[in-house]
Amino acid sequence: MLNDVVKRKFIEEGWFQTYDGAVMLVGTRCEACNKVFFPRKEVCPDCFDGRLKAVPLSKRGKLHSYTLSFMGLPGMKTPYAVGFIELPERIKLFSVLTDCEPYEKVLKVDMEMEMVIEKIKQDELGNEIVGYKFRPVNKEAKL
Repeated sequence: MLNDVVKRKFIEEGWFQTYDGAVMLVGTRCEACNKVFFPRKEVCPDCFDGRLKAVPLSKRGKLHSYTLSFMGLPGMKTPYAVGFIELPERIKLFSVLTDCEPYEKVLKVDMEMEMVIEKIKQDELGNEIVGYKFRPVNKEAKL
């Protein structure tokens, strides 16, 4: 008998960790030069030190740049917005942008954005594959 329960899976397990009950992206901070990286590294690409510590990344940042994509993966509605979010840790994350239509009226460079966990796609067994996306901070949360 097949299991009819749909499960949620992270698109990349190593990218997420729960801190104080909240799902956060996790990066690494070099203890020698204090730089932060995402995704996690084994050795600091800046100073080559191996003393790295896992750290949660901020859930808020500023929209650095964005564009619209008119081509997507099968099952992905187009067009959709993608952009770079600059976090306080001084890293830029590439992300799908959500809850921001009409794009030309809502999206503005330097606007404050927040991370949400949403469905990215569905696997062959019907499980939801979820990942991070960013949306303008004035939008209601999607859980």
